[in-house]
Amino acid sequence: MSKGIESLVESRLAAMAQDRDRLTKAWGPHISSVESYFAKQGKSITENDKRNIARCLENALLEGGIKSRSSIFETTDSSAIQFLGIQLPVIAALLPSLVLNKLAVTQALDRRSGAVFYLDVKYGSNKGSVSAAQSMIAATTGHNATIGGREYASVRVKNEVVTGSTSPFTLGYYPVVSGSTVIVDNVTGNTLTVVSSSGGVDVLASSLSAGHTGTVTLATGVVTIAGGGLSNAGTVSYLYDWQTGGAGGATTANVPEVNIAVTASTITAEDFPLKALFTLGAAIDLEKAHGLNLEDELVKYLGGEVKFTMDHLGIDLINNASQGSGAATSPGIYTATPSVGEAWVWKKYQFIDFVEKANVAIIQKTLRAVCNFLVVGNDAARLIRQLAPNFVPAAGLNTLVPTGPYELGTLDGRLVIHDPLLGNTEILFGFKGDNYLFAGFLFAPYIPLFATPTLVTADLKAQKGFLASAGYKVVNAGMYTHGNITIV
Repeated sequence: MSKGIESLVESRLAAMAQDRDRLTKAWGPHISSVESYFAKQGKSITENDKRNIARCLENALLEGGIKSRSSIFETTDSSAIQFLGIQLPVIAALLPSLVLNKLAVTQALDRRSGAVFYLDVKYGSNKGSVSAAQSMIAATTGHNATIGGREYASVRVKNEVVTGSTSPFTLGYYPVVSGSTVIVDNVTGNTLTVVSSSGGVDVLASSLSAGHTGTVTLATGVVTIAGGGLSNAGTVSYLYDWQTGGAGGATTANVPEVNIAVTASTITAEDFPLKALFTLGAAIDLEKAHGLNLEDELVKYLGGEVKFTMDHLGIDLINNASQGSGAATSPGIYTATPSVGEAWVWKKYQFIDFVEKANVAIIQKTLRAVCNFLVVGNDAARLIRQLAPNFVPAAGLNTLVPTGPYELGTLDGRLVIHDPLLGNTEILFGFKGDNYLFAGFLFAPYIPLFATPTLVTADLKAQKGFLASAGYKVVNAGMYTHGNITIV
């Protein structure tokens, strides 16, 4: 990268950071109210939460044509917010209250149709069985699992391909370290290894044929095989001296390279609109009879419905991905019913092994992710709640009124979400990364919740609109798997 381009990239990254900081500072009072509420519950929001909140507030300001930040959602009062478990304004606090934030990596969109990003690392050099431009590690695939890939960041060259040849050939990296060369014939399995070394030349001998010999000139990497040459295609594994040589013996290519890129993927926010209709007469009657403000109740219940819909759409999409062709291998069905003579207390604890089976399946599929959360239906939730001390319930669990997916607790440190609307026997196993470069699923909020002013027509009928907007995207289905449970 030239100095000019490098400076340009650095300046653009600095400008982006300054813009995020500017928005976070501008919406500071609203973000502080959210922090205060969560602090009272012994919880906190992250710096990324603050940036996402600020970005979404700014989106709502621009989309709604509102003239100032102070006039947002004047009709929303603390009683309505309390129902949602948040403080003023609804839009700011709705984002961190979503269950989906605990399952998906969240990156707010700065426009309705934008891009989300994930890490893509490719090999930059041919080395052993690895070819340049092959994927080394990526959000959509995981790590290269070959021996050559595993030993790429070393002085070992593993399984370099050699075509059948009766003439000398040159290894890809040299000088070669004495005593390290192993040649294998792919068809016969005949193996040539070093038996002696003298004057900078290693002598090779065959494990199967006494007449099949060879030499390796260490300084130049030239291999000569006697006794009919290398009859079939084969592989060569060896070590090279990286301090005095490298690829093709060049000291300028002595260290294998990787090419790192942040790959963009298009995502478009979809809307969640609702409209409430009511009469002024009904509002007056409710106020007189019960002292309740109907408009506040609408914010309370319909805001909660938007939150529920946003949560469940994300869970449904992840659940579908966990059962698709790209998902990790399913652990199958766990049968909780004890066999004859088996104690129920031991049978139910076998569920721990079932979870570990799903965990290993995700590890095998991705080579870099584990199972760190479960979303469970009613039957699995009932079982898990009986697995103390492995299960630790969430604070206030038994006083909670479920209105959708909610945090049940942790099982061996894994987050457990109980979704009453998931199939009774279903269990979704998954991984949430710590940033958007390592994501199985991306949640990209644009506007978490926007409430219009109340409109009253001449016939004294009123209406109020609600709108949320967010994008959803499966990045790597291999970070999820799915199982079922049968229980009496």
